[in-house]
Amino acid sequence: MEYITFAKTEPHLFSMLFMCDQSRDQRERMERQLQPIIELIARQLGMSADTATAFHMHMWIHVHGIASMIVTHYLDWDEQHIVDALSVEFHALSASIANQQGSGGVQ
Repeated sequence: MEYITFAKTEPHLFSMLFMCDQSRDQRERMERQLQPIIELIARQLGMSADTATAFHMHMWIHVHGIASMIVTHYLDWDEQHIVDALSVEFHALSASIANQQGSGGVQ
């Protein structure tokens, strides 16, 4: 939510920081910085690190998409609409992963 709020309140700074090309070094540094978050997701949701990484990436795509669409004035959502959209995505993604794990899919 804070990332999206930042996009709403500081659209030019958000664009400069998060809507630009990233070098390989920047991506690798971000991956290293994300490790504690991936470990937390894996622990909290009872999934492997690979599954937690995929979960994080799917959620990140959704969050960044909403933020980017707000910055570009494609969306004009209030906070409750954003919370609802993120909640739906979180629960749908959680159910999908649980279903895949139950059928021998993602681990």
